[in-house]
Amino acid sequence: MFFFRGKTHKSAHRSNVTMRVATAVALVGYPAGAMIHLLFPDVTPEAGLTEGEIAGFALMGLSLLAFCVIAPSNLQRIVGEERKHLDEFEMDLRRKSYTFGYWVLCSLVALFAIYMALGADSDGDGMFTLWMPSTYDHWNAIFWGAMLYAVVLPTTYLAWAGPAPLDDEGDVITGEG
Repeated sequence: MFFFRGKTHKSAHRSNVTMRVATAVALVGYPAGAMIHLLFPDVTPEAGLTEGEIAGFALMGLSLLAFCVIAPSNLQRIVGEERKHLDEFEMDLRRKSYTFGYWVLCSLVALFAIYMALGADSDGDGMFTLWMPSTYDHWNAIFWGAMLYAVVLPTTYLAWAGPAPLDDEGDVITGEG
């Protein structure tokens, strides 16, 4: 993955509640912010940002802040660490999280391909017209959303379906540490 941590790095122990909130905000906030931003474009460049653009940027920024909580976490360490630094239990968790992330991302890509096929056929002939990405900003939002999902989905599995995190003494972590 994108974050490799060696034994010299101490990952942050986060509770499952914190990680669940952070992954949900990251996965919901970015696409919601991008859609709000794209639906309320600035009509006149000299007018400045519209309320929709500000709201969209705020949601995308909140999503990136949530990612900053996820990135140094112990769950992200399991997902992104080199194999030689993981034990068998962590390797099994990582395999399950990658399987989940792959399945969800492939499903989203298939839905996107179906949407694009339907959108290409909807030429405004009266039946229906679908929004299609047409500018660099549209494709840029889709690309960075896909990158965010690729990184966060495996960690999301561990936060929502994985075992409760343990600290160095083997106790369940209930708060930030």
